[in-house]
Amino acid sequence: MRRLGFIMVAGAAMALAACNSGEGESGAAEAATPEEGAEADAAEPVEYVKDIGLLEDGMGEELTARLAAFHGESGHDVHIAVILTTDNQDIEERAAEMIGERGISANGALILIAAADENIGIVPAPGVADAMPRDFTDATEAEMARNFDAGDITDGFNGAVDAIIERLSS
Repeated sequence: MRRLGFIMVAGAAMALAACNSGEGESGAAEAATPEEGAEADAAEPVEYVKDIGLLEDGMGEELTARLAAFHGESGHDVHIAVILTTDNQDIEERAAEMIGERGISANGALILIAAADENIGIVPAPGVADAMPRDFTDATEAEMARNFDAGDITDGFNGAVDAIIERLSS
């Protein structure tokens, strides 16, 4: 778990102001409804990236495409969630809960950002815990925090995704 600086708090405030629902955690996939006549049992698209407005335009789609392609190639199920707060719950505990809630497979991982709390947690699912030990997640979180504090949100996310993909590909 890493604490973030002012840039994350400012991003969270802007995200809250931009949210249509006012709750800050609803994603675009939740707002979409199937067209009339569509098959009732059609699979919903996987929401690899859940964002409250912190990501720059198009970045969520770019990360989703990368994570979906990686999942297709490797079977590893890596997701990103940007939420407002964990409500005083430890970020790693909340991330572990979200792994189950989001249906992330045992050979996946979750990058969780709690913007208002200024926390980052990268949590592997049980099947990849050996491949993503604490020293790796701590170093990746620290690098994300450095990028975020420097105002490089895109580099922070891309760097973390690159590091996880490289680690799980070896």
